[in-house]
Amino acid sequence: MRYLMGSTYFFKGQPGFKPHDIDYVELVDDKSIKEKLIIRGQGKDYIQLRKKDKESLIADALKSDLAMVVGKFLIPEFNKEIGFTIEDLHKIKSLIDRLDDKHKYEEVIYSSYLINNAFILTKEQIEEAYALYKKFR
Repeated sequence: MRYLMGSTYFFKGQPGFKPHDIDYVELVDDKSIKEKLIIRGQGKDYIQLRKKDKESLIADALKSDLAMVVGKFLIPEFNKEIGFTIEDLHKIKSLIDRLDDKHKYEEVIYSSYLINNAFILTKEQIEEAYALYKKFR
C-alpha cells in the first residue's frame, strides 16, 4: 500500500498551497530492500520500506541521519497499517528534536496529536502547522 505523506498530505486544501514535490511511502514485501529505496522523479518522491514490525521500523528511523524520516509516523493510515499508536509517538521524540526548519511544521503536528490523544488535527492546528511551513518555505 502506498501512502501520501509530507506537506501535500497535510496542506493540499490550504489557500495558496503549492507543493515543492509529492512524497509517498510504501511498504513492500521485497526482501531485497534492506532499509529504504528512494525513487525520485517528475516531482514525486517514493520511499519504499520493507514490511517489518513497528518496533523495527521505529528503530530504523531512529538510526537514520535524516530527521525527516519522522514524516511517515504522522500519517494516520500508515500508522494503522503498522499498529503505531499515540503512545508510540514518545519513542520518536528524538527525531522531532532534530527537525530542520523546513520540517518544523511536523513538530506542530506531532505535538497536536499528543494533545488530542489521537491522530487527528483541528482546523486551527493545521493552520498553525501551515503557517510554520510557509515561514520556512
